[in-house]
Amino acid sequence: MPYRQPRPVGSSSTDKSKTTLLITLGAVLCVVGSCWGLVSVMATASCGSGCGGGANWGIWLMVLGPWVVWLISSAWATVRLVRKKTASWIMLAGGGLAAVIYVLANVLLFVAIG
Repeated sequence: MPYRQPRPVGSSSTDKSKTTLLITLGAVLCVVGSCWGLVSVMATASCGSGCGGGANWGIWLMVLGPWVVWLISSAWATVRLVRKKTASWIMLAGGGLAAVIYVLANVLLFVAIG
C-alpha cells in the first residue's frame, strides 16, 4: 500500500473568512456601542452629581467593556488561526460575552439613575 498523507486538521478557508468577518463586524459593533455609551452620559443630567458611582461604572463599562472583550477574543482567535485551529467560535463567544456585559452596564446605569 502506498503511504497516504494524513488529512490536514485545522482551520479551513471558510473558518478563516468567517473569523475575519466576525472580527470586522465586532469592531463596528464596538464603535456603535461606545457611541451609545457616550450618549448615555446625557441620562445622568437629571441627577447631577448625585447619581453615585453606579452611573459612572455603567458608562465606563458601556464605553470600554466591548472593546476589552473584542481585543482579547480577536487576539485569541488570531493565535488559533495561526496555529491552524478553528477560531470562529471564539469570536461568537466573545460577542455573546460583550453583549451580556453591555446589557448589565445599561442596567447598572439606569438603576443608579433611578
